[in-house]
Amino acid sequence: MEQQQQQQQRQLQQQMLLQQQHSSHSMPILSRQQTMDYPSPVSLNRHTQSLQQPTNGSIFMPSPLLSPTTSPLSGDFPSLSLDDSFSVRNTVAPRFNTEAIQVMPEGYYRGHPHVPVESFLMPTQEQYPPDSVILFGGTASHSENSLFRKDSKEYFLLTNSSLLKYKTMEKATKVFGNQSVWSSSSGHQLLTPQQTSLIAKDHRVLALNSIVGVHTHQPAGSDMQIQIEYLVSISSQPTSMHFTPAPDQVDSWLKELRQGCNYHAPQAGLIPKGTRQRQWVLDKLRDDNIALPQSVAENDPTALTAGGMWRAFFKSQKIKGVPAQENAANESKVPLEGKVIAIAVGKSFIHLLPHNLGNGSAKDDMKDERTILQYPLLTTKAIQYHEKDDTFSLTFGTTLRQRRVVMTFSSARAREIIIAIRARVESLRWLYPQGRKGIELTLSESLSKPIPVPSKDYMTDLGFEDLLRAECSAMNIDRKIYSDVKVDGFTITVKKTGDTADSKRDYSVDEMKCLLRALRFNTTFKEISFHNISFAALQKPRTMKDGTIRYGLRLDKEFYELVMGNPQIRALDLHNCNLDTSTIGSIGRAIRDGYSAGLRLELLDLFGNNASDGADVMTLAKGIVKHAGTLHVLDVGNCQITGDGINQIMHAFVANQDVASHTLETFGIQRNPESKVNSFILDMFLKHSMRLQHLNLSGLPSWSKSPILMAETLANCGGFLTSLDLSGMALHPTTLDQILSWVSSSSFQSVEQLKVEGCGLDGLQFSSILDAIGQSRNTKVEVFAGKNLLSDGGDLPESLVNILASGDTTTSLGLRQTCWSEQALRQLFASLSQNWSLKKLDLSAVSLASNRDPDVETCKLLGLMVSAPASRLEELYIPGEETADLTSRMGRNLWRAFQGVGLSRYLTKLDVRRNKFRDEGAHALAEAIRTNQSLTWLDMDENDVTLDGFNAILSAFHQGGTEHVPTGTLYYNSTLCYFVSPVKDVEKQTQLLKDSMLETYKTEQETRFLLSNSAGKDSREWKERLAQIIRTRNLSSEAIARLDRSIKGIASATERNKAAMDAVYRDRERRRDWEMDRERERERERERSDRGSQAGFDQD
Repeated sequence: MEQQQQQQQRQLQQQMLLQQQHSSHSMPILSRQQTMDYPSPVSLNRHTQSLQQPTNGSIFMPSPLLSPTTSPLSGDFPSLSLDDSFSVRNTVAPRFNTEAIQVMPEGYYRGHPHVPVESFLMPTQEQYPPDSVILFGGTASHSENSLFRKDSKEYFLLTNSSLLKYKTMEKATKVFGNQSVWSSSSGHQLLTPQQTSLIAKDHRVLALNSIVGVHTHQPAGSDMQIQIEYLVSISSQPTSMHFTPAPDQVDSWLKELRQGCNYHAPQAGLIPKGTRQRQWVLDKLRDDNIALPQSVAENDPTALTAGGMWRAFFKSQKIKGVPAQENAANESKVPLEGKVIAIAVGKSFIHLLPHNLGNGSAKDDMKDERTILQYPLLTTKAIQYHEKDDTFSLTFGTTLRQRRVVMTFSSARAREIIIAIRARVESLRWLYPQGRKGIELTLSESLSKPIPVPSKDYMTDLGFEDLLRAECSAMNIDRKIYSDVKVDGFTITVKKTGDTADSKRDYSVDEMKCLLRALRFNTTFKEISFHNISFAALQKPRTMKDGTIRYGLRLDKEFYELVMGNPQIRALDLHNCNLDTSTIGSIGRAIRDGYSAGLRLELLDLFGNNASDGADVMTLAKGIVKHAGTLHVLDVGNCQITGDGINQIMHAFVANQDVASHTLETFGIQRNPESKVNSFILDMFLKHSMRLQHLNLSGLPSWSKSPILMAETLANCGGFLTSLDLSGMALHPTTLDQILSWVSSSSFQSVEQLKVEGCGLDGLQFSSILDAIGQSRNTKVEVFAGKNLLSDGGDLPESLVNILASGDTTTSLGLRQTCWSEQALRQLFASLSQNWSLKKLDLSAVSLASNRDPDVETCKLLGLMVSAPASRLEELYIPGEETADLTSRMGRNLWRAFQGVGLSRYLTKLDVRRNKFRDEGAHALAEAIRTNQSLTWLDMDENDVTLDGFNAILSAFHQGGTEHVPTGTLYYNSTLCYFVSPVKDVEKQTQLLKDSMLETYKTEQETRFLLSNSAGKDSREWKERLAQIIRTRNLSSEAIARLDRSIKGIASATERNKAAMDAVYRDRERRRDWEMDRERERERERERSDRGSQAGFDQD
């Protein structure tokens, strides 16, 4: 019983499956009032069996007008994909596709915009063989021409691939059956292969795929004619033919001809089999993602049907708006006008090409580049198409905003061309949520409906690359200019353009406009950086060569739209961009207005811009109020803020009543000398700063005697403050007392960096700061106290000497650009030689009050400081600095300290640039490197070292030295891993040697002239002098090569040391891991032993 039920269920399922298959092979009933006419269900069912039989082994190829998500012949046509390449329909036999088509997700993105065009649905059937469907038929008269031998009235039949003629309707009926099917409104008639085989060659008038355009024409006193422009061959210009149908059939003939060319004839294209002169055109098309057809012979039946483009007749071109010159005409003749062209719609351009490019052309039609026209997609302004005939117009904008180019074309595929252009433009324009004007359309209601767009979820950068390419095309800018624009996930970093470091430059007006327009409304990027990109020149108007004024960028508008269009922005880096004050105000207005749209800014770097207008600063402060609860980093340093601007910005963080304490972690208001900081507002700001880590107040005026900073306020910053910069502030004693009170407290423990450079500190005040640091026990803090007058021309204060000699102070001390007396500098070195905690010392550009280099004894004390038994110094920076007014350096006697460098056991980094100690110092440094076994990093550039000095450095890495600098010692350096290449010294020495060689060339010419005019003893002397000149030049050339070998040898030796050190570190890691494993194993053994002992005790 159960088996019978299962068998019945199986039979029922089979019947349902057969019904589904049968229904999938049925066609919808469409009337002629719809966009496209289809065979009636009766005629279709009559020929279903014959259509299901495959012909010539051909496979089914779905129509490009079908959606990839819709099965063919299902009766539904929801979308149109214009990205799929068109296939040659007349070479494919019909066969139903029973395999399931892969269904893509809605809005699927394939790497370029995939635009379904629902509203432009043009239903099409399966691809039929040639002459397999009769579209229309009727009696018409024609006159004698190239297609007809004489004037006559005949019966014309229109199939899906040809226009046929028969003497009478009765003769056609004998071949095709009932004529009512052809001319009635019931639908089209499908033909069997037997009927198609009866069509003779003499019956064919022309092929639909050769038709360029169809329109009507009514001569004076005559009936309406159907006029057809067609091509005899791919290399020919169009030929015209016409016939006169019955008056009541003119509209039907016109409709069927045009629709037949659109939906049944293959897409006409370009056959590029040209010469190398045409290769650049093909490369342009491929770069624009246009599928090119294969090269075929001119007489090949597919020569007029290869896909990728559309064929059209270029009727005329007009220029509307302001003429290029005062008395210029509005019409402009172009070489392609009045000819058949190929319209190729690419990813960025609309290309207009000769239709016969590379096919039988007797002359080189590509000799003049003006033969090829291309217009960027984003310059398309308007499309006009009334659908009464095949004529349509495209309007393009030009670089002159008030001028437009209007081109008129005629094509049987006008609808497809318009759809493709609209889809391509919309595929770019839809990426702009607003602010980008669309195309002005003068179309029918069905053609002017909105185009649906894909989802952005499948796009990696939400179309940024597509928009940037399109904007570059629209403004004739090379995309390669933006090779330094780096995209990393949600971050985009804009760097200066240029191939090399010397050729780096800022962007021009048009280049920056392209980039900003591509970024506008793109919600991919959460972090946008224009760090060090100057916008100063982009805002100024320029006068062109023709006298016209070209205005710069409206940066206030551009940045407002950039911020407003992307509510996903979290970080905006405009560091040192030279923006004007109105742009800063616009950014403030944008972050204020964008808050309601979801903008939550976390980083805003405006350092180095101009915010001198108080109203703009107030607008910026109003925007900051909104983001007080989200902003982590704010830098408005060096913005020329005046008056109360800084106070307004600080007050913005406490003005938001919804935010109890703001989230600011980094705050910089430095280098605004014209601003007036209110100590009360600063104190209130810091009391609300529970997460503040970095505070930069450098360069602010201390205009009030009241303390700018309060110890209690600094202590209540949440314990997160790690960096405080007070450089350049004239610290009033009351403010200094508050700072000392805070430094000596336990709340100073979190601080890692304290800058008091150029604060007017003397030796006693500096010693007080160091003593307070010792009391806080925060010795890890880095103290930068350069540019202060720590000695008044005499000895150092005793308190400072004592605190420097003790180890109870900071481990890192910066004293760059300090001025000393000779005695004070000696006291500094003597006291630091007893310091056992200092690990880093910066003496960059130190100078003496006498404006001379320190003497030999002072430099020897520096060496003793480095090699002292108590010294633990690891990093020593003593580079010099030369300016037009002052030379600040340890000088040529510095090499006297290198003996101490060789004896140091802890020194790892040494910077001795710009001290001019020459080869004498290089030899001393080489001996120090040879004996030192701790130094890993060295920079000794700009010391006038020559080849001998570098050879000495190279010998320090080899046992026994080198052939040029031999030594009897067995020591050699094995620790130096990083040797900064002495670029300046090498360039200087190389240039000197080259100048010497050039001088020998000049002297050689003079000597040879004198030699040629001398004899006897004089001749021998001139020969000897000539030989000496040549030897000198050869020595100079050899010296250049030896210098290069020496530098490469030093680099190779340091690389060898680095590899050895890495191997040692790896071995130490392995040994430590091995020791840890052994220790864990011992621990497990002890645990097992303890458990065994405990078990025995329990048994007892």
